[in-house]
Amino acid sequence: MAADWLIVLDGVAATPGQANGCIHGVRWFVGRLGARLATTLATGTDESLKDVLANAITETMSDHGPQCDLSKPLTPAATVAIVRQAAEQIDWLALGDVTVAWQLSDGTTDSFTDNRLDLLPNAPIIVADVRRYDPEYVITVRNTPGGFWVAAADPAAAYEAITGSVALDQAQTLAVFTDGLARLAERYGHQWRDVFELAHVKGMRALVDQLRQDEIADPDPTRWRGKLHDDATGILWRRVGKPSKPPS
Repeated sequence: MAADWLIVLDGVAATPGQANGCIHGVRWFVGRLGARLATTLATGTDESLKDVLANAITETMSDHGPQCDLSKPLTPAATVAIVRQAAEQIDWLALGDVTVAWQLSDGTTDSFTDNRLDLLPNAPIIVADVRRYDPEYVITVRNTPGGFWVAAADPAAAYEAITGSVALDQAQTLAVFTDGLARLAERYGHQWRDVFELAHVKGMRALVDQLRQDEIADPDPTRWRGKLHDDATGILWRRVGKPSKPPS
């Protein structure tokens, strides 16, 4: 995170019993990809966010080395959210099941979630330690048309990301959430206005605390796909004052 950009990455957990062809773990991949993204964004580049992400994926691929078979469908991966302030708007990108939310100066809120992972047709679910998709099925739909997309070992996936923008003179607060924290709104019915208010007053930690309370109190947690308690990460980016005008 910097004064004019932020990124959130959420590693895609390795599938038990499935070889991914790589000697590196998800944490290694997230660290490398995040560092590549941060280095580029710190230069103030005006490349599109899709180009920034595609280049970072390409560069991270070169870090793997010949001992890694990046053709494997389950190679280490991550979901990605990027927010960047431009001259007249704040641009955002979402790839994978991340959420970007914003609050405008008039108090209204809106959000976008890349929910393609939850819209897979006829997706078989297995029940083991957690409810999840059958890994054999995931192999056929990850980073494929009609399936879902994450940052892994194909820079073309970056161009399947969803992007948008918010007018700079209207934006008050931007936030990005991993799917684990976005459950506040998506599973437990909290309105985004209330989510922003709680974060403003008590900080982001209060959102995690509220989420854990909701998860523990859930009368039927097995109705949801995924872990009972997933990684819950978010960044709240509050704009202060009016944007400065460039010199004439």
